[in-house]
Amino acid sequence: MSEGLQAKIDVFQRRHRITGFTYAVIKRYYEDHGPWLGSLISYYGFFSLYPAVIVLVTVSTWLFSDRPDVLQRILEALWSRVPFADSTAAKAEVEQRISQFGTNRWVLVLSLLVTLWGALGVVRVLQDGVNTIWGVARFNRPAMPRKILRAFALIVLLGLSLVGSTVVAGISLTAQLPWGGVLLVAIANLALTVGVALAVYHLAIATPVTTRLVLPGAIVIAIGSYIVTLVGGLYVKNVVARMSGLYGPFASTIGLLAYVSLIVQIFVIGTEVNVVRARRLWPRSMTATLHEPDRLAMQLTMSREAMASPDFFDNVPGTTP
Repeated sequence: MSEGLQAKIDVFQRRHRITGFTYAVIKRYYEDHGPWLGSLISYYGFFSLYPAVIVLVTVSTWLFSDRPDVLQRILEALWSRVPFADSTAAKAEVEQRISQFGTNRWVLVLSLLVTLWGALGVVRVLQDGVNTIWGVARFNRPAMPRKILRAFALIVLLGLSLVGSTVVAGISLTAQLPWGGVLLVAIANLALTVGVALAVYHLAIATPVTTRLVLPGAIVIAIGSYIVTLVGGLYVKNVVARMSGLYGPFASTIGLLAYVSLIVQIFVIGTEVNVVRARRLWPRSMTATLHEPDRLAMQLTMSREAMASPDFFDNVPGTTP
């Protein structure tokens, strides 16, 4: 691209709010190593997802073994929340694990431990990622004990959100709803996701933020994850369900990994939307000429790496901040 054309595109995107803000979010996403942060969170999330599903199905089977109709509704609602686990191979594997639990309770304990380990990894990396994007200096981030307490709070929150979304999905599956009812269920799902995202931000960000500052990103997360879940359900129905033998489990596993990765990347992008908007990091320059938002972005990047406050150096002889 020639410098003249690049300069014209830069002038255009800077003059328009939508293009200027969108480019600033994309640029900040790569400056913060968004793909890497999302991949790290996705690793722990994917690792703990199947054990969590197995535990949830097992506990539901134990509680509602005498009411198969209720159990069937709960399981269908659960599969709808994890669309890429809704395959014949995945369900058969879960049923096999459940039969193992019936004779060996230590398998359930092991799955619980694996789930807890994966969940702690998810929320720990999530906290670090969110604080990195928000530019919170390292010395201002929670110490390990507080980070662990926040991690457990986040795990409880995410668990309750899964139960709540499963209930909402169960209502939509068991009731013959008209189009208006389907729309209300979709709105309820979006509202629940927005509420959960807001709570996650307030727990994860180590600096006080108002709900108004993090609301746009929460809305982006809710809409994006809802669309990905719908697309995932179509993928399962039209691709995974028609495969057999080796290809069925392979397509289901790849689809599940892609699903988790997309959800996490949407969360990272939603966080970037909040930061760019709150810190006024737009419009950004596409050329070598730097403007005030570019300087603010560089200042935010440098400040988050601080290991100690500037006052610390005043008390150490021979050092300067």
